[in-house]
This record gives sequence, C-alpha cells and structure tokens, in this order.
Amino acid sequence: MRAWPAVWLAVCSLLLVVTEPSTSAPGKIEAGFDIRSARTELVDGVYLLDADLSFVFSDESLEAIENGIPVTIVVEMLVLRERGLIWDNLWWDAEIAHIEARFRIETRPLSNTYLLRNLNSGETRVFASLEELVDGLGRLRGFPLIDEHLMGNEGHYYLRMRTLLDIESLPSPMRPWAYLSAPWRLKSDWYEWPLER
Repeated sequence: MRAWPAVWLAVCSLLLVVTEPSTSAPGKIEAGFDIRSARTELVDGVYLLDADLSFVFSDESLEAIENGIPVTIVVEMLVLRERGLIWDNLWWDAEIAHIEARFRIETRPLSNTYLLRNLNSGETRVFASLEELVDGLGRLRGFPLIDEHLMGNEGHYYLRMRTLLDIESLPSPMRPWAYLSAPWRLKSDWYEWPLER
C-alpha cells in the first residue's frame, strides 16, 4: 500500500513536465496565424494570388528573432479539382498543384534593421522595425499561383491555403524542443475558396 503514493507522485511529476501552463498576461493577444482574405485574378494566362494574412508571434519566437535566429514562414497553397463522378466520392479531390511561398525573417543588430527574404524569388526587403516587417509579410500581392493551361476546360476548381512556422528550418539544436513546445507550433487553419474561371 505504501507504493501507491510514490506512483501518484510520479504521475503528477510527469503531468507537470508535459503540461505547459499559460503565462499570457490578461488582455494579451494570443499567438497564432490567420488568413483574413484571399482572391485570385487571371492575368496573361497566369492566376495571381492576393492574400491578407495575420501573424501574431509567440514570445519565444520573437525572442529568437531578436537574438539573430532566422525564422522561416511558409504559405502553403493547394489547387484542387472536385471529382464529379459518383464513384469518385471514394477518393479525395484531385490535387492539381501544391505550391509553397517561403519567407525568412532575419535581424541585423548592427544596423538595427529587419530583413524579409522571399526564398522563392530571392527578393529581400528591409524594414526599420519588426512590426513593419510583420505587416509587410501579411500582404501577399501578385503571387504567381498556376498557369491556366495546367487546368482542364471542365470541372470545378478551388484553392486551399494555410500559413505556418517552419520548425525544420530552425537550427538543429532547437528543433526537438520546438516540436514539443506549443509556442513554436504556429499555423493557421486551412482557408478555402473557389477558383473563378
């Protein structure tokens, strides 16, 4: 019977290890990503994407950025075609394209500036503050999504999009802890809308 308190103590200790208590101050905005709106436009045979995104970084990720650790944000996009036949309901909708826009946030302490690198195009934008960078990151304009000729003339097409912090891009020593830490697992829900043709 004396073993029971020891077992109970071990269970409580384990719960304390795996449970992450909330340390957010009252009224503080909760960390997380969100897609506010998205739309596409066909220009010269290419669908271009405009999207308004919201990024609220956790204290842990902000501290890493301020300490010079690059953080990569991924905007993941899927172009899908609805399957129209009855027996197609047994399968997922057809994936036409899977695209990722990748952006790396860096800081330059000596010049007190912040860099936003578009890893797809190589373009780099410089900002005077992290707040300005996050605001710029949230406005995706004219992103080339897919060529019109890659889609058939028939069928209904739609798009899905989400944003996430790429833990795999962090320095190796940080990854195991980041995968287990909720403040680093930042991502939005999937946002879905029809592709107007």
